[in-house]
Amino acid sequence: MVPQSAHDSRSFRLVSLLAILCVLHAFDYAFTLAQIERGNFLEMNTVAAALLDAPAALAAFKASCFGTGVLILYRMRRHWQAECGAWFLLVVSIGLMAWWLAYLHCVEICLADPVAGCLPPVRY
Repeated sequence: MVPQSAHDSRSFRLVSLLAILCVLHAFDYAFTLAQIERGNFLEMNTVAAALLDAPAALAAFKASCFGTGVLILYRMRRHWQAECGAWFLLVVSIGLMAWWLAYLHCVEICLADPVAGCLPPVRY
């Protein structure tokens, strides 16, 4: 049996991870909305792509999917599997933020100088 302090410690870590994930998820949504307004963005999630014309519906869809996952992890906060899942989601979310930053960097370069080479060179 695991001591109560270990459960409390795990719960605190998990709630902290979930809070960080909520912030990263909000940035992902904000980046998505900003790129939709520019008109140069292709949403890869087919359900979200169908909702691009209705930002409120898109927000509800993303919030309900993310919120369901957060609720499940929170309800299981005393189990080590929930903490492992939250750490995995954090790594994936940080990877997504890195992808967003690289994407936005490329977009800015291409908008400043379309000939700068937004596409990789063609090799024959």
